[in-house]
Amino acid sequence: MNNKIKTIFFDAGGVLFDTPIKGDERIINLLTERGYHSAKIDLAISKAKHIKPPFITSWYEEEKYYKHFYGIIAEELGEVKLTNELLHFAHYAGHCELFSEVKEVLESLITKYELAVISNAMPSMDWIFDRLGIRKYFKTIILSANVNEEKPSKGIYYTSLNQMEATPEESIFIDDKIENVEGAEIIGMRGIHLDRRRKNLKELLSDERILYDSLMPSQK
Repeated sequence: MNNKIKTIFFDAGGVLFDTPIKGDERIINLLTERGYHSAKIDLAISKAKHIKPPFITSWYEEEKYYKHFYGIIAEELGEVKLTNELLHFAHYAGHCELFSEVKEVLESLITKYELAVISNAMPSMDWIFDRLGIRKYFKTIILSANVNEEKPSKGIYYTSLNQMEATPEESIFIDDKIENVEGAEIIGMRGIHLDRRRKNLKELLSDERILYDSLMPSQK
């Protein structure tokens, strides 16, 4: 079934890793410890969320956006110096953790397939692969910030295939958002939807006979 598959593309957040403590909660925890009342915190976060983020393509732009975002919260609370503290201690990139089965899955897959990432993400996403020790498994990591295209538009999938010198028919794409899976399928890739409420990555790929093939090639 998978004899012709050569390349597996993964989404990153929600598939390989995630933040156990979500964005608002990280902010709330820090500010609650500082003694701010929950109603004021909620109001400050709500006000900051009125900002529409631009399409960010560099760390400079990302830092500028988040300083503005956290700056609104800090200003609303009357303590501007909180801006940099929120930037450093509440930022997504510093809070991601690998799902428990991911390293085992990657160790198995890399013996048979070339692996890559396609993620709608800001530039700081790239740092997470180093911090979590998984960059070595991927031939390339394609972030929307770096290619100026986002899933599920066709362009980012074609860009990713070109970088991997792969064809759609030889490729699988795994994402936790169904619209991104469907975007990959439109251009001819095999799309697989990961719903972690039902199964983890290892269970999914075993059921799809992808991990099985990787671990037990003699029994195909």
